[in-house]
Amino acid sequence: MKRNIVIALDVGGSYIKSCILLNHVPITASQKEFPSLADQDQETIIEQLIHIFKYQADFYHSQFIEQDGHWRIGLAFPGPFDYKQGICYVQGLDKFESLYGYHVKEALYERLAQEQGSWARPLQSAEIRFENDARLFALGFSTNYPQARFMALTLGTGLGSAYIDKSTIMDHSQGIPANGWLYNQPYRDGIVDDAFSKRGILQLARSLGVMKPDLDVKELAEDAIAGDRLSQEVFMEFGHRLADMLIPYIQAYQPDLLVFGGQLSKSFHLFSGALQSFADQHRIQIHTSERMLENTFLGISHMFRFCHKL
Repeated sequence: MKRNIVIALDVGGSYIKSCILLNHVPITASQKEFPSLADQDQETIIEQLIHIFKYQADFYHSQFIEQDGHWRIGLAFPGPFDYKQGICYVQGLDKFESLYGYHVKEALYERLAQEQGSWARPLQSAEIRFENDARLFALGFSTNYPQARFMALTLGTGLGSAYIDKSTIMDHSQGIPANGWLYNQPYRDGIVDDAFSKRGILQLARSLGVMKPDLDVKELAEDAIAGDRLSQEVFMEFGHRLADMLIPYIQAYQPDLLVFGGQLSKSFHLFSGALQSFADQHRIQIHTSERMLENTFLGISHMFRFCHKL
C-alpha cells in the first residue's frame, strides 16, 4: 500500500511553518520555519513556497527507504482567499499584497512543471489544497473528538472561527454564518473582529483607563496576573463581551464544545469566568488548546480525508 505523504505549510505574515505528515502523523524532525517574504513580489513568494516544497521532499527522501507514496500539498493560508480555486484576495493587511487576485495554485503547478529534479516529479501531479487556518486548527482538534459538534475560535491579531460536526467542516447550515466566519458579523458599533482581537482588547484597555504607552497584550496579562485591578477588569469585561457576542450563535448551532486557540487564548484564565458561567448554563464544555500549530498540521492532513458539508 502506498504511503500517504503530505507537505503541510502554515503560512503567516512573518513566517511559514512546515512539516511532513506521513500517514497522517507529523514527522517532528521535518518541522522547520522559513521567512514568508510576504512583502515581496509574486515571483519571490512563489519561489519561496517551491523552496519549502523542495526542502520537505528532500527531507523525506533522505529519511525513508520506501520512496513510493501518494503525495499531497496542503497550505493554511490567511484570508480573504478563494480556497477552492487557490486565488488570493489579501489586501490592506501589509502582507501578500502582491498576490491580490493572483491564482496561486495555478502558479505553483506551473513552477513545479519547470523543475527537472527527481524531487519534483511526484509533486507535479500532487493535489494542492488551500484552507483557512482557523478551520484547519478546528479540523485537527476534531481528531480528538471525532463525534463532537463544536465551534472553534482562534483569538489573535484577528478572530478566526470554524464550525465542526463529526470531523466535518460545516459551511452552510441553519445557524451558521456564510463560510462559518464570525469575524465580519456585526457587533456593537463595528464587527466581531474589531472587538475580539489584539487591537480589540487594547482598545478596551484604553477605554477602561489603562493608558500605558506602547501597551501590549502580554504586558496587560502580566499586570493582571500580578494583581493590577484595572488590567483584571479589562480581561473580565472582554470575557463578558465575548460571551454576549456568542449567545445567538450558540443558541442557533447548539454545539457540545467551545474550543479556543490562538495567542489570546493563552490568557484564557483571565477572562474565562463569564464564558464558563455561560457554558455551564448551556451545558457546553470549554476546551483551550496551546497546540495550535500541531492541530493545524493535523487539519491539513485530514482535509484530504474529510469533505466539507455544504
